[in-house]
Amino acid sequence: MTSDYKTFNIYKPSENFVWTRSRIIWGLVIIPLICIFFVLHILKIPEKQIPGWLRQGIFAPMLTGFLGYLISIWLPEELKGKIKGKLIFEKEKITIDQEIFLIKDLKYVEIVQNDHKGRYIFSNAFDGMFSQGCNNTLKIRLLNNLEKKCFFQINHPRELLQISNQLNIYIENGLLTKEARNSTLNYNGNGF
Repeated sequence: MTSDYKTFNIYKPSENFVWTRSRIIWGLVIIPLICIFFVLHILKIPEKQIPGWLRQGIFAPMLTGFLGYLISIWLPEELKGKIKGKLIFEKEKITIDQEIFLIKDLKYVEIVQNDHKGRYIFSNAFDGMFSQGCNNTLKIRLLNNLEKKCFFQINHPRELLQISNQLNIYIENGLLTKEARNSTLNYNGNGF
C-alpha cells in the first residue's frame, strides 16, 4: 500500500573514532598477542621462566575477547554513528532532516537499497551478525549541481515499495529512470 508520503530515519555516521564492540574485542585479542611476541621474541625470556601472573594477565583478556565475540555474533551490529533526523519522500518534495527540496529544483534522484534491519551479515561477526539497516543511500542533485547525500534506515526488505508512487512521479519529471526504480524497489529479483 502506497501513500502520499513515507518517512525513514536518517543515519549519520560519526566523523570521530567510535569505540565499538568489535574494536574492543580486537584490542583484547591483539594486545596480549603483542605482549606474547614481545616477551618471547624481543626480551627472549624462555617460556618456562614467564611468571604465572603474567601468563594469566595475557590469557584473561584473550579469553574475555573470545567470549565477547561469541556473545556479539548474536547481537545487532553496532553503529558507528547515530540515527538522527527524518527523510521524507513526498510526491512534490523530498525532505532531508528538515531541509526541503522541491522536485522542480532537482536534476536527478538516486536511491540505493543495500540493507534492511535484521538482515544476516556473515562477514560482520565482531560487530554483530544482524544489520541495523542503515547502509542505504539517497543522493540528489539540485539544478545548481549541488549534491546532497544521506544514509537512511530500512526496517524490512520491501519497505521501499511504499514509495513507488513517489518514484513514478520522479520518473515523470525525468529525475529517475524506470530501470533505477526497478532496482530500487528490487523488482529485478536480487532479493535480500
